[in-house]
Amino acid sequence: MGCKEIKAEEVKAFEPLIKKCIKVYLWDMQYYDDAMQEGYIAIIKCMKNYDESFGVRFECYVKRAVIYSIRDFSLKINMKDMSLDEESDEGGRILDFIESKENVEEDWLKSLQIKELKEAIEKLSLKQKEIIYEHYFNGKSLKKISCDKRRHYMGIVALKKRAILNLKEELTKK
Repeated sequence: MGCKEIKAEEVKAFEPLIKKCIKVYLWDMQYYDDAMQEGYIAIIKCMKNYDESFGVRFECYVKRAVIYSIRDFSLKINMKDMSLDEESDEGGRILDFIESKENVEEDWLKSLQIKELKEAIEKLSLKQKEIIYEHYFNGKSLKKISCDKRRHYMGIVALKKRAILNLKEELTKK
């Protein structure tokens, strides 16, 4: 067996250690192969630089070197600055590829419409406000509202109809 084969066997013997360190320190597995190479390089450097006068077993020396090597590699790739406005490899900005369930403009428009609706409801008469709140916000049927208020059902229907017309009129002014 030659010197290269012995080194290759030594490196292969520490492969489980490299894999464990990668699992612990590397979050983005697309860099797995690169991290493996970093681990191999760390082991080869240990073979070159190890001296028994360190007072440490070779395995312990390699373990520390591999851990620090993989951890530093992971930090290096995580620290790489990336702007969302950068062009991606596929063309277009990175920001364009990020899917979001949130639509900021739509949410803002919705909140603005809700605010306008609340302001319009505040301009209704007290009876109309009560009917709108009870029916639409509390989910009561018009029949239940008429029983609770001890008023005729058709009177409640007419009151709701006038309230809706007033709301439409108020909201179309803006």
